[in-house]
Amino acid sequence: MIQAVLDKENPREEAAAHSTGDVTQTTEKRARLSTAEEERGQPPSLSDMFNEIMEENTTPNRLVTSSTAQQLDDYLSEVPIPRSENPLGYWRNKQDRFPDLAKVARKYLSAPCTSTDSERLFSAASHVLDEKRNRLMADKAEKLLFIKKNLPLFLNK
Repeated sequence: MIQAVLDKENPREEAAAHSTGDVTQTTEKRARLSTAEEERGQPPSLSDMFNEIMEENTTPNRLVTSSTAQQLDDYLSEVPIPRSENPLGYWRNKQDRFPDLAKVARKYLSAPCTSTDSERLFSAASHVLDEKRNRLMADKAEKLLFIKKNLPLFLNK
């Protein structure tokens, strides 16, 4: 899974590693399937297809190891950092050693942009301040919203 994400980030290495191999692998597959059909006089069985897939997955598909794959292997061989340390700080320090992995880590470890909390606040404010409560002072409306948001946290202790 990690390798797939990294390959999406660096398609140039993936294309170089697979450009010639895909054509020959497809030709070999067709040849194997056609010989199996000729031998039995019928299409290949599900078992034959499964065995072929297993052979493809057990043999190394990549002849050229990409720098990203090497970075991933080096990273996985390192000792994990303690949970108390900052992961973004770790990737900032290791950016020179693992440039591709650091780029992906920054993408997935950063906080997503969302407006959910602000939308909920405006929705709650519309319940506090409406046409019938139009004379409510701003500081009192703010206190009501604060209590509405934080009272359940206080009561659940």
